[in-house]
This record gives sequence, C-alpha cells and structure tokens, in this order.
Amino acid sequence: MRPEDEISVDSILSALLSKIEPTEEQYRECQWDVTAKEMHNEKQSLLFEEKLYISQIQTGPCKLNEENKIFLESELNEIGHMKLSIEESYDGYVVFSRSQMAKGRSRSVCGHCLRGKYNDKFLLIVEKRSEFDYLDKGRIEKNMEARIYENILLVIRETKINADSQKFKAEINVKDREPVFIMDGGIQLLMRYLVINNFIGKFEYYTLNLYGKVLHGIIIVEKERKKVRIFYRNFNSVIVVKNYKYFNEVAEEKSETYFASNGKIVLHFWPRYNYLLHAIRSPPKPVERILPKLELMWKADNLLLMHYQKKKKLTLENAQCYLHNHPEIVDLFYDYIHSLLQKKPEVVFSFTIKFFQNMKNTY
Repeated sequence: MRPEDEISVDSILSALLSKIEPTEEQYRECQWDVTAKEMHNEKQSLLFEEKLYISQIQTGPCKLNEENKIFLESELNEIGHMKLSIEESYDGYVVFSRSQMAKGRSRSVCGHCLRGKYNDKFLLIVEKRSEFDYLDKGRIEKNMEARIYENILLVIRETKINADSQKFKAEINVKDREPVFIMDGGIQLLMRYLVINNFIGKFEYYTLNLYGKVLHGIIIVEKERKKVRIFYRNFNSVIVVKNYKYFNEVAEEKSETYFASNGKIVLHFWPRYNYLLHAIRSPPKPVERILPKLELMWKADNLLLMHYQKKKKLTLENAQCYLHNHPEIVDLFYDYIHSLLQKKPEVVFSFTIKFFQNMKNTY
C-alpha cells in the first residue's frame, strides 16, 4: 500500500470510529445512577498528609475574585501553616489537623488542633477540636468533644479564659436522621473522597460548630474546571468545591476549596476573610552579601572565590595586629602617605612604584 493510500484509509477509519465512540462531553453528562453512599471505598487513595501555608492578602488590588485566580509574591504575606493528615484505622479513618498563624504585628499566635475518627461510611465515632487565641493579654481556648454512642450524639463544650472555665453538655438523638451528621474532620475527609471519585453535584450533611449551633451544610462540587496560578506554578483543570453552612436558612459560613484530581488541596479561602491557604510556598528571597571589591570581581569563578575567602586576611583587626607586631612598618607607611598628600600625583600607581624604588635604593 502506498503512503498516500495508507493515510486515506486511516482517515476513513478515524471518521467512522468518531461516530461510534462517545465524546468526552457525553462521558461527563452520563448518568451512572450511583448515589454518594454507594460509591466504592478506595481507602488507599485517601491516605496521605499535606501541608498548607496560610497567607494574608495584602491591601490593594488582588485577583481573588477573577475567573482565573492568580496570586503573586507581592499580594500575599505568609503568616502561618496548617497540616492535614488522614490515616487508616481497622474500622474506618482517623483525621488529624493542626494550624498555627501569627496575629497582626504582634508576637502572639493562634491556631487549632483536631483529632477525629470515622467509620467506613464516614459516620462520626468521636472527634475532639480545640482552638486557642490571645486577646488583651488573655488566653482564650475553646474545646469541643463529640461522640456518637447508640444513636445518641454526646457533645461536651468547654470555654477557657485564662484560669476560668465553663463546660456545657448536650445529648442529641440522631437515629435515622438524614442527611448524615459529621464534624469538621469528617467534612475534610468527605470532600477528598468526593473529588477522588469524580462526584459532581450536591451533598448535604449536618454539623456542629464550636458555639454549639447545629448547622445544615451543603457541599457543591462544580462541573466546570478552573485555572489557578500561585507564585511560580500553574494548576490546570482544578476542581472547585464550595461549602455552605446554614443556620435557620441563613448562611453562617461560606468557603471555597480548589482540589487537584488526586484529592490534594491547591487553594482554600473564605470570601469574607482576607487570608487563605495554599499548597505552594513563596520562593525564598535572595540574600544580598556584602563583599569586598576583589571578591565581587572573583565571584563569577567559584574556585577563585573559594580560594580568596579561605586565604584573605584583609580585615582591620588583622592589619592593626600586624602593624603592632612590626612597628618599623609604621614609619614607612607614614612617609608614603605624607608624600602622597604633599605631592598629589595624577597617577598614584606610577608614583607608588617610584617611591618604593627610591626607598629601596636609599635603604
């Protein structure tokens, strides 16, 4: 078969197969009739640790509200970090989370610590959450422990201000309640699971905040993919997950999380706050070294620079020590500087050579 005939046959076969094979858009619109609770359990894809950096958005124009989110080094000021880890247990998952961030220009810090355990169906077993903050030289700490035992949700909430403490206890019957009841750690686990399993749509749940309010939450996984650029790295086809929490049909909290296809968080922010979490750290700023002129000339050659730094003894202390040990040199330098200031030659180099030649003939 001639090459041109081979190309023609290949084109004909491709045209015929294109009518049979479904397009990518048809795959996305296909209804698989699988609910979120019936999804296959793939534990290993959920078990990893990630570290996020907390940055404050600088005052001024920021492209946070634009379609393609772009963050530059001049727009963000890093103030802390957060670690999130999901591990496997014999009957489900264990979620660990910890964060710490600086407050304003002061040296005080605030943060949180979370430990939670969930079964294979993401139902709450037990979770403990703690937040601490400093306000007017006082330490404020909020603790909450929630566990489900025999369809009863037991919640213990504690508020500490320095040495003072108040505790509250409540019991809620959650038997046959729909949608599912989860806490903050379970929300992170659930969002990671939905992203990895290519879920698109809404997922409803109930949760409890640190103030004791029962909130109705809705997780929305959008179909459209976005593009994010953080500092020097681009993230394409990012999955956008929006999380809304309502109390009496009034939105208490809104957040957006941008995930990669493997379930790792690229970006997380709250529209009402001026700080965000991101996966890429800002590049380190170059450190400017103060070097002598000779070192500036040699710094292009690493071998010469290393030799110069090793052998140089040009500091003021070394010069003073040498002159102190050799007092005869002091008079010699005094005569040279005196002649230089007295005659004021146009070319100092030639004058210096002649001066020391005459001195050699004299001595």
